[in-house]
Amino acid sequence: MSNRKSIRTDIAWSTPSTITVKGFDLCKDILGTLSLGDIAFLELTDRLRTTRESVVFNAIAVTLVEHGLTPSAIAARMTYTGAHEAMQAAVAAGLCGLGSVFVGSMETAARMLQEALPDSSKKVDFDQLARDIVARFHGHKQAVPESGTPCTSPRTHVRRGCSRSPPRTASTVPTSS
Repeated sequence: MSNRKSIRTDIAWSTPSTITVKGFDLCKDILGTLSLGDIAFLELTDRLRTTRESVVFNAIAVTLVEHGLTPSAIAARMTYTGAHEAMQAAVAAGLCGLGSVFVGSMETAARMLQEALPDSSKKVDFDQLARDIVARFHGHKQAVPESGTPCTSPRTHVRRGCSRSPPRTASTVPTSS
């Protein structure tokens, strides 16, 4: 038994007294300090988030969870609820509800970015590039493509100020009585 090698990965490892995730002690540094979105950010980027990154990343994570309430998801759920034996019909109902407003919005945003990004070998002023893109769309009286939906757009949340204010905690979120 004493010849066992300890198991260690770059993601996490443990000893008899500690669990380490991406170089941080789970009990001392993570639990009670980082949100679920913050730990996901750490796992994806190998670094801790800034306060602003935390707010935006957590808002994106919340909208991903909320996407179960899109019309296509609701159509699939209602079809399945009415006929459990018709799983293929439920999937088809969900797929038929996809279009330019909910799922196609990502394709449009990706195309805009692909067309806007210049030669990758050249240095780019991304702030100026973003201003130019927005000005071009506004000049044509068009909405700027984005990765959200009319209900969950990250831009909507920014307009409402959530990216500039600290995240709410459970004690500051209003509850219904």
